[in-house]
Amino acid sequence: MPYIWYAPYMSVMYATVTSKGQVTLPVELRRELGIEAGQTIGFRKEGGKAVLEPAGDVQAVRATLERAARRNGTWGTTPDPSAVWRDEVVRRHGDA
Repeated sequence: MPYIWYAPYMSVMYATVTSKGQVTLPVELRRELGIEAGQTIGFRKEGGKAVLEPAGDVQAVRATLERAARRNGTWGTTPDPSAVWRDEVVRRHGDA
């Protein structure tokens, strides 16, 4: 188990990365972010730092995508892979 150091007077919490690249999130951080066992979290690079955040609710993401697709008139349709490929080639290289 990795060593975790936490100073309550600081907003920075430290954990050691294992040889497998694993880190145990400090319990205080999990509580503050509402991260529970088995939950998916996201990582992104921001400048020279790694930022982690709880993944959004899948149903909320689906609802957002559905609203956008309904506005575009594409909800419930299946794209033609050939047309998608053709459009991408034209976008990248112009009409050839």
